[in-house]
Amino acid sequence: MPLSEKVRIEIFIPDLPDPVYGGMLDKLGSDLTYAFGGCTFISGRSKYRSSNGLILPDKVHLLFSDTPFLWIRDRLLIELYADRMRTVVKRALAREESILVTAYRVSHAE
Repeated sequence: MPLSEKVRIEIFIPDLPDPVYGGMLDKLGSDLTYAFGGCTFISGRSKYRSSNGLILPDKVHLLFSDTPFLWIRDRLLIELYADRMRTVVKRALAREESILVTAYRVSHAE
């Protein structure tokens, strides 16, 4: 079965009761869907180490979408897109210590 290369973009958003978080989640989901034809939301629990060294439980949402980009050919475009997403989220969620946006190669069986 042949494999086709894609690039997956993931955005991690904390699950907090402030309406700005839900609004950002919806906005990013719409953006990924418009840009790449769809996205997936996964909600779950995680842990993180705060800036003062405490390990704390956390609830997060993960949004991801597989793009038609090729890592080798489109790397600059991927980096620019990921950086733009990070900037948008960071501005909207200014209280967050860090915002995580990832991009990496995946292969789909076709």
